Amino acid sequence: MSRATVGGPASGTRGEYGELLPVRPATAAPPVVCLRGHYLALFGMIKSHSPRYRLHTTLCETCRKQEAPDPGERRLAEWAHLDVKVQHAPGAAPQDGLVLVAVPPAAGSATGKIELRLDGRATGTASLTSCSPCRTATLDDVHVEAAHRRLGYGRTLVSATLFRAPGYTWTAPVPDGPVARAFRARIALPRTGPLCVHRGK
Repeated sequence: MSRATVGGPASGTRGEYGELLPVRPATAAPPVVCLRGHYLALFGMIKSHSPRYRLHTTLCETCRKQEAPDPGERRLAEWAHLDVKVQHAPGAAPQDGLVLVAVPPAAGSATGKIELRLDGRATGTASLTSCSPCRTATLDDVHVEAAHRRLGYGRTLVSATLFRAPGYTWTAPVPDGPVARAFRARIALPRTGPLCVHRGK
């Protein structure tokens, strides 16, 4: 009997495709440094693919050799690239891999959200409120499930949210709680800005 048929078909939930990798927003230019800050041109890198995420990845050779002898080392050698410009409609999103889904505001509301879904399930969400006449927007909240934190899911959600309203004046309030505040401290957005005169009408 093949390994894939033991306990049902491969789904990724049992680790058939390896551990979850860190994720970063994809860029047009190839990466210059890895997640630890090593210059990739010095000792090389490998371009690969993550079956778990169904995304392209980069593997830093320096980190790979550093992590190999220490099982307890935090795995940062390889990371996946997610294009934040590719945002699917809720009913048309792929059910496999890691994808962004743009959920539009409900009727009578100016607040929408971006979901980061892994195999069809939301593992992180960012909510945003925008006003086209004022060209202002607020990053209201970012939440990532505890099991998926410290992987770059939050920063990827922020990048995807900002992409929704380029050229707008963005603000982000300071949340409650030490974990949320520590994450907010890494977001270069002011906490307050010009008031939108259209909200609440």
